[in-house]
Order: sequence, then C-alpha cells, then structure tokens
Amino acid sequence: MTQRYFAMDFAFYSSIGVYSFEDRCEITRAAGYDAIHLAIWDGRNWQLARELASVRERFGLDVAGVYVVLDLALGEADPRNSGILKMIETMPEGSTVDLAIKSAGTGLRPSDPQGDVAVIAWLRKALAVAERRGTRVLIYTHIQFWVEKHSDAIRLCERVAHPNLGLTFSALQWYARDGQNLAAMLKRAMPYLKQANLSGSRLSPQGFFEVATIEPVDTGELDNFAVVSLLTRLGYNGLLGYNGWHEGGDSYNKLERSLRAMKDIVRRVEQYPHWGRHLDA
Repeated sequence: MTQRYFAMDFAFYSSIGVYSFEDRCEITRAAGYDAIHLAIWDGRNWQLARELASVRERFGLDVAGVYVVLDLALGEADPRNSGILKMIETMPEGSTVDLAIKSAGTGLRPSDPQGDVAVIAWLRKALAVAERRGTRVLIYTHIQFWVEKHSDAIRLCERVAHPNLGLTFSALQWYARDGQNLAAMLKRAMPYLKQANLSGSRLSPQGFFEVATIEPVDTGELDNFAVVSLLTRLGYNGLLGYNGWHEGGDSYNKLERSLRAMKDIVRRVEQYPHWGRHLDA
C-alpha cells in the first residue's frame, strides 16, 4: 500500500496572523500533500464544515479531518458545544472529526475518570448523528485537557464500544505528557487507532505549555523514525500527518521539509523493518 500524507493546518497559525482558507489549501497542495486537516475549533464555526465538500474539486486535496474542542464546563447548550453536533450533521458524509475534550465539567483535573459519565453521555449523542452520516469521531489527546493522555482516549473507546468512535495518535502529545511505554500503549490502542500525526519536539520550558517544543519533523529530540517503525510493526496503515501547531515562520518551507522527512522515514521503515525494535518491549 502506498503511504498517503496529510498536513494539519496548524502550521498556518503564527503570532502575526492566520493564512486564509484558500491559501492554506493551495500551499498544502503545492508542498505535495495528499490531504489537509482543518481546525474548526468549536461548534460556533460549524458552517465552515460546508467548505469541505469543495476542497477536492477546488484544490485537488482530500480532507483528512477537522479538529474541534469540546468543553463541557461551559454546559452542553453552549453553542461552542451544541454546534459540534450540527457540524457532524451538515459536513460531508464519511468525514472524520478529531475531538479534543478540554473539560468534562467543572472542578475535574486532567484524566479524572469521574468525568467519564458526562463525556460518554455526550459522545453517545454525537455518535448517533455520526452513525447516520458515516462519520468517524476520533478522540484527540491534548496536554492539560481532560483527555490528556492516550490512555484516557483508550478508556473512553473501550467503555463506549461504538464502531464510529476511535482515536488519533499524536506523537507530540504522547512525548510531551507520557514519553514512555509507547509500545504497550499503542498495542492497546490499535483496535481504535485511525489516524496518526508527527512533530519534531524536545522537552523544554520554552515550549508548548512550557513542556515541549513543536518543530518540523526533521528536528528535535523525538525519534519519529522509531515511532513510525513501531506503528508499522503493529499494523497501522492509515494516513500519516504533520502537526506543526503554531510553529510560525515560512509555512510552506516547514510543510515541504516535514513531508520530505516523513517520506524518507517511511522509505527506511520499509527497507529496514527491523530497525527501531528497541521500542517493542
């Protein structure tokens, strides 16, 4: 199977502004990606999902998914939350929604399983819509959010046990919060793992949430080759993406070099499948 690649449009955010939707799509295609992943952020922006249907025709790109944030501390009726259900209903059939869960309610710390009941109740409503639309809802981990670790996402997938619910593996989010026992976690995640994205990163108080930097795939201390090698040995064969959140600088340059790095990683994994086995234990 030929590996296909996507770029999250996070790379187009910087301290001086955000590229337009059209520019994001054109630059992503020009850099050589097969698909783009778009940040919609919250349910107030649900109408942006309508743009997805035209991306293939206008720009020659597939849409790998959209990123939204659920914050139940605001209440289900808040349009930032309720609009997500409307978005799932109106976006093209067969879409993918990456769902970061910022809060399961007030007073709950990250990873607190006491939030499971409220989140699972909300997920069941979303999945009833997703099932009608053939849409995948993937739990997306995020440092200092309620779903902070991949183990949190796995727990929800196991408890809900719905075919339209899965999770995304973010190498950055794993490295920044866990950074160990990757093989054991991914083995447990495999039944639900539907998408994966990479970042260069190094642990640093100057980084994201004062924990870790976010860099192009070819830089940093995070060994992306070993990560992809392990994913491949475990049987992952989905899209491979570049995260790039708020790196700033020349977006095209970082997109192009990260794609080149990912392609070279995949080439070496195919040529030397036994490399990187130190992560298997």
